[in-house]
Amino acid sequence: MTDTDLVARVGLLLDEQEAADLFSGTVLISHNDQPILETARGYAIHPKVMRNRLDTKFNIASVTKMLTATAVMRLVSEGKFDLHTPIAEHNPDLPYADQITIHQLLTHTAGFDRYWNDSYRAARSDLRTVAGYLELFAKTPLQFAPGTRHHYGNAGYVVLGVLIEQVMGISYYEYMRREIFQRAGMKNTDFYEMDLPIENCAVGYTRENWFGPVDGQLRSNHFIYAVKGSPSEHCFSTVQDLYFFFRALRTGRLLDPFHTNLCMTAHASAEQPGVSYGYGFHIIDDGKHGHVVGHGGRALGGDAFALMYDLGYIVIVLSNYDRPSARNIVNCIADMLIA
Repeated sequence: MTDTDLVARVGLLLDEQEAADLFSGTVLISHNDQPILETARGYAIHPKVMRNRLDTKFNIASVTKMLTATAVMRLVSEGKFDLHTPIAEHNPDLPYADQITIHQLLTHTAGFDRYWNDSYRAARSDLRTVAGYLELFAKTPLQFAPGTRHHYGNAGYVVLGVLIEQVMGISYYEYMRREIFQRAGMKNTDFYEMDLPIENCAVGYTRENWFGPVDGQLRSNHFIYAVKGSPSEHCFSTVQDLYFFFRALRTGRLLDPFHTNLCMTAHASAEQPGVSYGYGFHIIDDGKHGHVVGHGGRALGGDAFALMYDLGYIVIVLSNYDRPSARNIVNCIADMLIA
């Protein structure tokens, strides 16, 4: 299939999905480092108040982990962190600090679970610091002995954020702006505080209900999540900025080749067949679409994927609807790439 054919077929797919109100968001596809499709569909604010644009900011959910891991690996490359030394070396007061390593935190093998608990729900309107997130699970027992298996969660990446603050003496959020977003040219990416005005930001809309029975009603997710994201999730970005992130990785502006490859090397088997986890990156070898590296993110009112294919394509899809809004688009594009 030529790129012209691919663009035409994806355009028809997006038209159909938007008309059926199954997709709202933005899509970027590049081939050999040249964007061949950049498009937006649906509405950032309902009911039909503001349409999505290419530079509309979306909640990228767990795609955030890919950004945090890159920040951690910058510090590893500078000799400020050692991957296999217990984190007690940096802060002995952190939970289980004498038992866990940065390698285990990056690969979800440290034993931490998730922090979506009653404490999170009670505190979410005040959560604006990494320390605030740490309090949600600091006294929670580990799920298993560190290093014994992989369990995908979000708490471990909060600990990584605390370590960044400890070593650098500035907030995790400031470090990310200075050392990742600015270096990569990501001008529309940040951990925005959702109770402040944000220009051109998509509202997340969900038909799920975290607080009661599902009734099919379309709801804003503003009252579901914390007012500010964590090192694990809920950074806001655009398809163009995530493309700039991938380009910055590939051109050595964020990490040297050795540490970039280390991020994208399988270090743990993930829960799904054919999927492994590197340092903040999923590595997919499903026997059908070749070798794929990147990350997905799922929220109530959000679905995001940023993927690099060894076929030379980058595919980034962001949506302000529930999964499978973006996942369906990504799966169809992946099948088109091998047609």
